[in-house]
Amino acid sequence: MRDWAKTLRRGSYRGVRFWVEYDDHSFGKRLAIHEYAGGRDSYIEEMGLSTSGFDVTAYLAGDTADMQAKALAAACIAPGPGLLTLPTISGSMAYVESGRRLFEKDRLGYIAFGFRAVPVSNAAGTVPGVGDVLTAIALNFNVAASGFGRLFS
Repeated sequence: MRDWAKTLRRGSYRGVRFWVEYDDHSFGKRLAIHEYAGGRDSYIEEMGLSTSGFDVTAYLAGDTADMQAKALAAACIAPGPGLLTLPTISGSMAYVESGRRLFEKDRLGYIAFGFRAVPVSNAAGTVPGVGDVLTAIALNFNVAASGFGRLFS
């Protein structure tokens, strides 16, 4: 029997790691439903895939949660897509469409993030290619360097 607690990996975006409270993967088809006056039947027209997405609630915990939060925020707003890894997916190139950060005074050392990530492709089984991974690594170095520089400004 699989021990899920020991085999689930942490999440990350552009190499910035975080814990995942939950992730919600939405997907589907675009449908045009044609209903006719006086009719009892409808005609359903498939119009392709709808844009899928991941709604993620992530959190950072510990003495360096504030610095980790700055790095994650910088990774989320960096231009272009980044490599998104979640506990149940090994990796997908995705854009962060929107996000928010939550701090509570009664939970010191804990910062939560909620964000929506949109995969670069809807195709099933799409995995990042070598070029995607190299781009993600290069962007991550830039994000890390700029975040590091801000610590001493």
